[in-house]
Amino acid sequence: MKSGFNSEKFGSDKIEIKVRTRKRRRGEEMRKAIRLITGLFRVGLNPTAGANAAATAVAGALFFCFLFMSVAAGLARPGALVPGLGDSPPRVLVIKAAKILTMAGPALENGVIIIEDGKIKQVGTNLSFPQGAEIIEEPEGWVLPGLIDAHSSLGLVDETGRSENEELSEPNVAQLSVIDGLNPFDKRIVQARAAGITAALVTPGRRSVIGGQMAAVRLRGKTVEEMVLLSPAGVKFSIGEGPKQAFGEKGRLPSTRMGNVYVIRQALLEAREYAEKWSSYEKKLAEARKARKDAADIQAPKRDLRLEALARVMRGELTAFIECYRVDDISAALRLVDEFRLKAVLVGCAEGYLLAEEIARRKIPVIVGPFGIGPKRTETERVAAANAARLQAAGVKVVLQSEVQYGLGTLEELPLVAALAVRGGLPEEEALKAITINAAEVMGVAGKIGSLEPGKEADLVIFSGHPLDYRSRVKRVLMGGE
Repeated sequence: MKSGFNSEKFGSDKIEIKVRTRKRRRGEEMRKAIRLITGLFRVGLNPTAGANAAATAVAGALFFCFLFMSVAAGLARPGALVPGLGDSPPRVLVIKAAKILTMAGPALENGVIIIEDGKIKQVGTNLSFPQGAEIIEEPEGWVLPGLIDAHSSLGLVDETGRSENEELSEPNVAQLSVIDGLNPFDKRIVQARAAGITAALVTPGRRSVIGGQMAAVRLRGKTVEEMVLLSPAGVKFSIGEGPKQAFGEKGRLPSTRMGNVYVIRQALLEAREYAEKWSSYEKKLAEARKARKDAADIQAPKRDLRLEALARVMRGELTAFIECYRVDDISAALRLVDEFRLKAVLVGCAEGYLLAEEIARRKIPVIVGPFGIGPKRTETERVAAANAARLQAAGVKVVLQSEVQYGLGTLEELPLVAALAVRGGLPEEEALKAITINAAEVMGVAGKIGSLEPGKEADLVIFSGHPLDYRSRVKRVLMGGE
């Protein structure tokens, strides 16, 4: 026999009874307070009353006025009587689609994503969700995490010719940060977002040997602070033609590949010495404090922002992103990684397939671009369409980028870059990872974006068909569930 008892209704009835009871009590308290205040004022205004009585009456009146105001304020806020009663309910968005590519597991057929207050709450099939939730139904749509371009000048270089990504006064400008030149209103941000790209690693250019500090950003926000996911996300190094041309033309070091590597090696040695000086200073301070001695005579080393940034690279706190294309430049980068035990990522890596096993042995990720499409240059003489595929087959974590010096150059074509990598032999799933979760991991922000998992930002894109099919259109882009 089915019970007629409704526990949910009973619980809500109890809350209503408590509210009414408390309101009634508060009402009685207010009426008493009003009577007391009136009586006390009468005493205070009685000419036969003594001075002390009058003073007491005024003080009491003021106290009860304060009490009256507090009670009234309490009644005006239902949440003050019953915790949580006045809180607004969370915004819930539900997405139903033909296929969901989470990048954290197998694809889901007829999947469901539940988003609450801008974060992913659940991903699966046949999920229940609260009444009143906003529902987006895409019976033929493919949903995947927002795309990520892991090497971009977005916000630094625009269509007007403005260029803020290269400071060429010195070959080593590690102290600079891209966030100080980033324009949140760059038109290319809107274009990239419309193409399904929701995040990027913004980097300095390739003509300084050490170009500065990079930043991982989301493509939304009116200020740099609203956009930034992680800053600094690494330091940019370049080995190859870029620095040679920029400084060789001025008759300055470096004008050769030897000069490029020398500048990096010398800078890292100076950073190591700088870090040791600060470590020694901090040790002496700690010893003085422990012995309760005067530390006034202990002089701190002079601060150097350039060496501070490189010291963090030396300690492994920041990743060295080394842009190198030819096999000799890649070999030089690997020697530096070994010599200084750097946490590194190779960028460009056009001839990486020739050293795939060496790169894999060191567990160094690579960011490669759409080579083989554009004109051949000095640094891409031996480029191969199978570059990404051969690197991945050797065990290298592969990330794809759209914006490079050679080949294509617009963020909107990132899915096309992935499709071309598939044509070159890269497995389809790996190509999709290369523009989502792999990119997020290399950038150091995989805990926030890159896959559709509970707790992560609800940054996602809905395609009309397979994301790597040139006929597929971007139907909807959500960032933070909006």
